[in-house]
Amino acid sequence: MDIQAIRSDTPLLASTVYMDTAAASLPPDAVLDAVRTYVLDTGHIGIYLPAFRKATYERVEGVRQRLALFLGAQPQEVAFTKNATESISLIARGIDWQRGDEVLVADTEMLSNLLPWRRLEVTHGVVVKMVASDAQGRLSPEAFAQAVTPRTRLLTFSHIPNSTGVVQPAAEICAVARKHGFWSLVNASQSVGLVGVDVEHIGCDFLAGCGRKALRATEGTGFLYIREALIGSIEPVLAGWWNGSYDRQTGALSFVAGARRFEAGCPIVPSIVGLGAALDYATRIGIEAIEARVQELTAYAIGHLSGIDGFELYGPPDAKGRIGIVPFNLRGTDPSRIVAALEQQHCIIEAGGFMADAILARYGVSTMARVSLHYFNTREDIDHMVAAIRAIRAIRNLQPIHRTSKEHS
Repeated sequence: MDIQAIRSDTPLLASTVYMDTAAASLPPDAVLDAVRTYVLDTGHIGIYLPAFRKATYERVEGVRQRLALFLGAQPQEVAFTKNATESISLIARGIDWQRGDEVLVADTEMLSNLLPWRRLEVTHGVVVKMVASDAQGRLSPEAFAQAVTPRTRLLTFSHIPNSTGVVQPAAEICAVARKHGFWSLVNASQSVGLVGVDVEHIGCDFLAGCGRKALRATEGTGFLYIREALIGSIEPVLAGWWNGSYDRQTGALSFVAGARRFEAGCPIVPSIVGLGAALDYATRIGIEAIEARVQELTAYAIGHLSGIDGFELYGPPDAKGRIGIVPFNLRGTDPSRIVAALEQQHCIIEAGGFMADAILARYGVSTMARVSLHYFNTREDIDHMVAAIRAIRAIRNLQPIHRTSKEHS
C-alpha cells in the first residue's frame, strides 16, 4: 500500500488530520473526477443524447456488477439506493407483516436500523424485541436464539456499530435465523470497504450499506442486497419508470426482474458513477490490506490515547474485536469542547450520542467523543491528535461532561 500516493489523491490530508470516516470519509480525487466528468458531460454532450444515455445505463449496470462482486453477490441481487436508511426501510415496508409478528433488533442500533422497525409497531402491529449486547457492546448468537419465538420473522443488527467499532459475529448470528426459519438483515454501513464482506459467507438474507463511509464514495450512494430467492417475496415500495411497466389495454402492472425492481425513477447516476470509481479504488488497494492497516492504526490510537489522564474507552478494553472506531471520554472534559479545540488544530473528530442509548447508559454518560480511522491515516496523525488532546486536558476551565445517575469511573 503506497500511503504517500493515497494521501496525494486526497489533497485535504496535506493540511488536515481527518478522523471522522464513521460519519463520512473523504473521497479520493479519482471518485470526484468521475462524478465531475459525468455531470459536465450531461451538459456538454447532452444528457439524453441516445448514444450517451445508452452508454450511461450500461455504465450503471457495470457498477452493479462490480458492487455485486465486491459483496460476493450476483448482480441481480443488488439494488442502488440513496443510503442504507432507505435500503433498510425498503425491506421493513416490503414484507407482508401480520399483527403480532416479531422483529429482533440489537440494542447497538442507531435510528436508521431502529425507527423503520419501531414504525411497524404503529402501522402493522409488529412487536419489536430488543436484544442486548454485553457490557462491551458485543452481540452473541445465544442472546438472539433466546429471544426467538414462533412469531419471529426477522432479526437485524449492525456488522460494525457506529458507537463502538466492535466487529460482530455476523455469520453466527445469521445462522440463528436460518436455523429457526426466519430472515436476517445486516446493517453493513460501517463495514463495507473496511473489512471483507461476503454475503454468502455471512449467510444473510438482506444487507444494507452506503458508499460515503469506508468505501469513500460521495453522499447519496447506498445499496441493498436481497437474496435472489426472496426478491419476489418483498413488495416494491416504489413503483414507476425504470422498475415497472403498465399495460394500458389490460391494466396489468409488472416489475423488472431482479433487485432492480426496488429502484424507481431515474437512477442517481452521478452517485452511482462515483460509487463505481470508489469500488475500483478500494479493489486496487485490496480489502485485506485495508483491514490490516486500519486494525494496526486502531491499536496504535488506543495505546496512545490510554496514556492520557482521565481517558475512558467504550467498548472492548483494547483493539481486539474492534476496528476503526475509538469512542472515549476524558473525565471532567466536555467532548464537544474536545472536538472544537481539535478543529482549531486542523484535526477532525466527532462528538455526540450517536444514537447509542444502550451503550451510553451502560457507562453512565450521555455523550462521547469518537475517533474513526481509515487506511489513509498515519501514526503521525494519531500523534498529532494525542498531543492536541493532552494540551486540551491541561486547560482547567473546560466544562465537565454531563453524566447520568450511573457514574462510571
